[in-house]
Amino acid sequence: MCEPITIPVCQGLSYSQTITPNLLGHTSQREAMMKMSFFNAIVKTVCSEDIRLFLCMVYAPPCKEGGMQRPCRALCERSKRGCEGLMASYGLSWPDELRCDSFPEDTCATEDSRPRMLNAEGLLARLNAGGYSVHGKSLSLETARLLLTLMDADKSGDLDETEVFKLEHFVSTVRTEYVESYESGVPPLVTQKQLKKAISDREFDLDDETFRALWNEFQTGVGIEYDPFVAVLAKLLVLRARFQEHLQNLPCDCQVASFSLKQFMKSAIF
Repeated sequence: MCEPITIPVCQGLSYSQTITPNLLGHTSQREAMMKMSFFNAIVKTVCSEDIRLFLCMVYAPPCKEGGMQRPCRALCERSKRGCEGLMASYGLSWPDELRCDSFPEDTCATEDSRPRMLNAEGLLARLNAGGYSVHGKSLSLETARLLLTLMDADKSGDLDETEVFKLEHFVSTVRTEYVESYESGVPPLVTQKQLKKAISDREFDLDDETFRALWNEFQTGVGIEYDPFVAVLAKLLVLRARFQEHLQNLPCDCQVASFSLKQFMKSAIF
């Protein structure tokens, strides 16, 4: 019988139902998730844009009309080709149970089942469904737009699955930092001192005037809540990325960028 996917890393794909036992004989999603944890660090590197989809199709295979869909051999080969070198650098080899010749070449699930591109609204829905809120307080659409801008490498205005996965990893890291470091305060807000440290930890050096302007834009009362905290960090990272796009290759130990007034306004206003 088909059942909803409960393995976090496999949620948000184009399919939402799986079946047990899976391809490796795991009799529950809990068991599959424990075995799959071996690959968590590999998946986070996105060494192959196919690795997450492939592993999920093995450990939480798509269930269609009560039957199991197997991943195609080509999907396995692309995943292995992209990640085998990284695994070798850690002294690991591609597992025997994932030998690509054990997967079919046809009548199988391929990359065609990847989800559609996501705009800001779709991204926000994805983050909400993935549990990236804090005590029921989710991110805002405005922050989702900042996050999209941060991860939109090709500036298409939408994110593909690889970009979305990188974004989810970023939000997960910031959310963990907020919950573990700031939420226990009274009130549960990020203070000026804490925000300065969070910014400094990301290698930003803001003068007092710039920090004060940033603080006044995002603070609520005596501190900054979860949503604006994510927004602050995303905005700074977007600005740094735009600056780096305009760096000049000069024969000196310096960083000089070329900006027109129009480009500067675009960077500051988004």
